[in-house]
Amino acid sequence: MNVLITTPIDPEARSLLAQHATVETLDVFNRQTLMERIPEADILLVRLGRATRENIDREIIDRAARLKLIARHGAGYESVDVAYATQKKIPVTYTAGSNAISVAEYTFGLLLLLARRYVAIREAVRNDEPSWVGLNGFELYGKVIGIIGLGNIGREVAKIARALGMQVLAYHPRPSAERMQGLGITFVNLDRLLQESDVVSIHAALTPETEKLIGASEIALMKPAAVLLNTARGKIIDETALIDALQNKRIAAAGLDVVIDDPVKKGHPLLNLDNAFVMPHRGSKTPESQKRTARWTVEDILRVVKGERPLRLVNPEVYD
Repeated sequence: MNVLITTPIDPEARSLLAQHATVETLDVFNRQTLMERIPEADILLVRLGRATRENIDREIIDRAARLKLIARHGAGYESVDVAYATQKKIPVTYTAGSNAISVAEYTFGLLLLLARRYVAIREAVRNDEPSWVGLNGFELYGKVIGIIGLGNIGREVAKIARALGMQVLAYHPRPSAERMQGLGITFVNLDRLLQESDVVSIHAALTPETEKLIGASEIALMKPAAVLLNTARGKIIDETALIDALQNKRIAAAGLDVVIDDPVKKGHPLLNLDNAFVMPHRGSKTPESQKRTARWTVEDILRVVKGERPLRLVNPEVYD
């Protein structure tokens, strides 16, 4: 089979794939080159980079008459028209959980940075300002963290929070009791989570139901001293409402790895706020996570090459 890769993946994973299929990696991933090359592809491996946000939509899928699999290198699959792929009987795979440890650790990096006011203290010392003496943070021990979305990443965040002595609330539309046993989590509705949490951390997938899930009315429920974290998708938060809340000190701070126009760019209003710390979507960017993601992606591709059912299906109904 011919495997078309949109942007380079881990060399070891690519080498493994090349032992079982003909592999081509696009020199430039844009719509034109994809449209030119995809008719010859049996499998499309989609890895999105900083400047590669092309959606795998109906037009592209229709150009791929030979396509037997769309394999997403990552946990998100909103860039793929899954409904249309399903209609065309094309399975879509993803790697949910491959980045969970990296993103969970990164989440607590953001939280500790904000809780102990590292940046403000460093800047005061750098500028020889005595104000650093009064820049006191707060302990995480005994605080309440509310986790929105208790998937693979959310569960890892819960484990770390419990290890730090935090109380854990969670809002998740379809909790699996079997997977949640022993985590010490209290499931609540969204309003209660927002009202009672000292820290609110978002780990939900972006869906029509979660887009702008956190808007002005939801932020108004939060404690004035609360910290809001988002390492999921920027569109889950109403950005205008968040900026207004931070400017008017309705919440204490926000730590964000994602914004609506991701990754964050120079001139974004959140970058000018002292109580916002914004990063350019780096939560999963560790060597361990990237290798794991590539390996899981290739493993499912090889199952399809061998005529087997892949393990990590977005649309299992294609096989059912």
